[in-house]
Amino acid sequence: MKLSDENKILIGVTVIGVGALGFFYWKKKQNEALDNTTDVMLESAEPSSQATNPNPQTGASLNRNLLLTKGSKGLEVRELQRLLGVPIDGDFGSITLAALVAQKGVSKISINAFSKKANVKTNVKTKSKIVAKPIAKAARKVLPKVGQKLQAIKDTSLFIAKKGANGKYFGTGDKFFSGGDLKYGDFAGTFVDVNATGNYLVKIFDGFAFVKADAVKPY
Repeated sequence: MKLSDENKILIGVTVIGVGALGFFYWKKKQNEALDNTTDVMLESAEPSSQATNPNPQTGASLNRNLLLTKGSKGLEVRELQRLLGVPIDGDFGSITLAALVAQKGVSKISINAFSKKANVKTNVKTKSKIVAKPIAKAARKVLPKVGQKLQAIKDTSLFIAKKGANGKYFGTGDKFFSGGDLKYGDFAGTFVDVNATGNYLVKIFDGFAFVKADAVKPY
């Protein structure tokens, strides 16, 4: 059957329309595929970015038992500097060392040990470490021998001594015979013992008396 020109035109328009619709449908699918590919690429890129630039971790804990000394660095040193009251830079240098020695008397320490160790005692005026000096023993006078005669080397007095219930002699505060006064060179009795105050107990004639140790000498 022979087609008319009108039918040919109608068929041609239909074919062109179908082709256009097919082209637009294909273009839409291409765009959708491209969008999906972009999304996938972005999603895969996010973990890589996080791995390259990790978020800084907060709340780092101190190692309070770490022994710190000159040259140490880090958070523990910063905490030690805070406790010492020195500039905080996290670097254990000469200033930190001097402060530690002055306050605790040591050159190395941990944070835990710092809180337990007592401060060095200092003199308020000099701020220097107090060093206890040995107390010099008082020079002891060589005692006379028991029964050795004593002579007064200056004017002095003898005081009556009485024997107590415990067997030890005590002074009454009263002077011995005739006032008990002695002059230089007088006989002061014979040595018996020495009391807690350093006075000599002497026997003179038939009695006992006390005399100052620095007022007599043996002969």
